Amino acid sequence: MKLWLLFALILNTFPAVASIFVDANSNTHVFELPAQFRHQASLPFSYTVAPQDTLQDLLSSSTTWHYHDSGALNLGEVEQQVWIKVVLRNDSLIEIPLLLSVNNNLLDSITAYIMQPDHAILTLDLGDSRPLMQRPIKHEAQLIPLELPGKRQTTLYLKVKHHGALNIPLSLWHPVEYLKYKSKFNLIYGILAGFLLAMIATNFTMYSFTRRKYFLHGTLLMTSVWLLLVHLYGFGYRYLYADWQWMQQYGQSILVLLSTLAMTPIIRSQILPISSAPRIDSGLKYLLLSGVGITLLCTFLPITLALKTAYIFAILAVVYFFMITVKASPQKLTKKIPTLTVYLCLMISLCYQFGFELGLLSGALLERPVTYICSLFVCAYISYALAKQYISERERHIKAQEQKLAKTRAEDALLKEKLSIQEQAQQDLESSIDERTFELQVTLRELEEKNRELERLNMEDPLTKVKNRRYFDKRLMMEVRRSRREQTTLSVIMLDIDHFKRVNDVYGHLAGDQTICAFANTISQHLKRPHDEVFRYGGEEFVILLPNTDARGALELAEKIRLAAASCTVNIADQNIQFTTSAGLYSAIAKDTQNPTLFTDFADKALYEAKQSGRNQVCIYQHT
Repeated sequence: MKLWLLFALILNTFPAVASIFVDANSNTHVFELPAQFRHQASLPFSYTVAPQDTLQDLLSSSTTWHYHDSGALNLGEVEQQVWIKVVLRNDSLIEIPLLLSVNNNLLDSITAYIMQPDHAILTLDLGDSRPLMQRPIKHEAQLIPLELPGKRQTTLYLKVKHHGALNIPLSLWHPVEYLKYKSKFNLIYGILAGFLLAMIATNFTMYSFTRRKYFLHGTLLMTSVWLLLVHLYGFGYRYLYADWQWMQQYGQSILVLLSTLAMTPIIRSQILPISSAPRIDSGLKYLLLSGVGITLLCTFLPITLALKTAYIFAILAVVYFFMITVKASPQKLTKKIPTLTVYLCLMISLCYQFGFELGLLSGALLERPVTYICSLFVCAYISYALAKQYISERERHIKAQEQKLAKTRAEDALLKEKLSIQEQAQQDLESSIDERTFELQVTLRELEEKNRELERLNMEDPLTKVKNRRYFDKRLMMEVRRSRREQTTLSVIMLDIDHFKRVNDVYGHLAGDQTICAFANTISQHLKRPHDEVFRYGGEEFVILLPNTDARGALELAEKIRLAAASCTVNIADQNIQFTTSAGLYSAIAKDTQNPTLFTDFADKALYEAKQSGRNQVCIYQHT
C-alpha cells in the first residue's frame, strides 16, 4: 500500500515538475521586471536577420533567433531588415508603464509590434525616414510606450531597416525616471548649445559692427557645427524640419562637409598659422571649390555612399589642414600647438562619428558626448582666435594713427597762427552767413504761408466758402480714374436754385448772394463722409461728387437736400425768402478716363429734364 501511494504521488507531481522545467527553459530570454522597476540600461533581447516584411510571415516561418544579453547590437551593414524580439514579464499585481528607448535616433525605419493580451497586435512606426507626427511620442528620441499588466508576459517585435551600419542599443525606462534623465540631459545640452549660440551671436554682432569678413566666416562655421550637433541629437528633426525627411536623411553628410569647409576661409585669412608656400592659398581655394561640388554631389548619391563620401573628404581636408600648419614658419610655434589641438579635436570628432557609420563603434551615441566636447573646443578656440586677430589689427591701427598724429602735431604747430587768423575770418563769415540764412528762412516761411493762402483761395469759392469749379475739375479727374481702377460706382449730382433770377429781381443781388450761401450750407450739412464734397459750379448752380455711391444712395441724398432746401428760409431785412431746388443725377462706373466731363454732361441733362418737368424734383439720367 505504501508503495502504491508513493507511486501515485510521483505520478501526480511529475506534470508540475515538467512544467517548471519548461518554463525555466522558455524564460531564458525573458526579462522579469520587479515591482519597483526604474531603469535597465542594457536590455537583453533576441534578434534575427530575415527577409520577411510582415510579422505574420515571420511567426509562420522557422526562424532562428540569436540571443543578445547586453550592450548594443552591432551587425555592420545589413541589406535585409533585422527583427528583434523582447519578452517582458511583470510578476507583480500592478500594471507597470514603460518606455522602450532605441538609443540611436538616426535609424531610418523602426516598426514596433506589441502583442496585446487579447491576441491583438499594436503597430507603431518610428524612424527618421518618416514624419515626426507619425511617432507614438513626438520626441527627438525613438521611444515606444508600453503598458505591462500584472501577472502577464508581453512580447515586443521590432523590425529595423537602415542604410549603413546597424547600431541598435536598447534600454528600458520607467516614464518618471526617463523624464528625470531627459531633464538633466536637456539642461546640460541646453547650456552647451546656448554657449554655442552666444558665440554665434557674438561673432555675427562683431561682423555687423566691424565688417570684418573673418567674423562672418566664424559665424558660418559655428552655425554649421551647431546645426550638425542639433541634427545628431535629434533636436533638428523635432523643432526645425519635422516634415522634411530628406533633410533628416542627408543632413548629416551635408552638415559634416559644411562644418569642415567653413574652416577654409578662416585659414585663408591667415588667422591660423599656415605654411608660407605660394601654392597653399590656391590649394585651399581648390579644396573649397571641390568641397562645394562634393556637397552638391552627395545630395544625389545613396544615403550610405553620401555619408562615407562626406566623412572621407572631411577627414582628408583636416589632414591637409594639419600638414600646412606643421610646415608653418618656426616663429609661429606658439600658435601651432593650439591650432594643431583644434585639428586633432576635429579629427577625433569625425573619426568617432565615422566609426559608428562603419560599424566599428556601437552603443548609445547620446551618452558619449565626444563629438559635442570636441566641437565646443573647436568653436571656442576659433572665437578666441578671431577676437585676438581683431584686437591685434586694432592695436596696429591705433599705433599707425598715433604716428600720423605725432606728425600732424608738428605740422599743426607751424600753421597754428595762420589757422587762428583763418578761424577769425571764418567766424565773421559764418556770422554773416547765419544772419543771411535766418533772413532767407523768414522770407521763405512767409512765402510758403502766402503760397498756402493763395492755394486755398484758388480752391475755395469766396462767396460760399465751398470748393470752386477749378478744384472740382481736378477732383473729378481723380475720382473717375479711381472708379475705373477699383470698378466702383461714381455719382454726380447737379443742383440749381429754382427761379433764382426772380430772387435777384425782387430782393436784390445781396439777398441772392445770401440765398446762395444758405443753399451751400444746407448741402454741406447733409454730407457725412469725408470724401463727399460740394462744389460751386457757377452762379446758383452746385455739384456734389459722391465716390463709391450707387444711384440709389445718391438719389436718397438728393431728395433729402431738396426737402431741406424747400423748408429753408432766408431772413433779410425782416423779409423771408423761400426757395426750391432741382437736381440732376448720374451714376456709373467710369470707363473712359480721358473724358471725365461725361458725368457732368449727363447730370446737367438730368437737371435740365427736372427743370422742364416742373422744377423742385430730382431726375436721374437714363441712357437711351
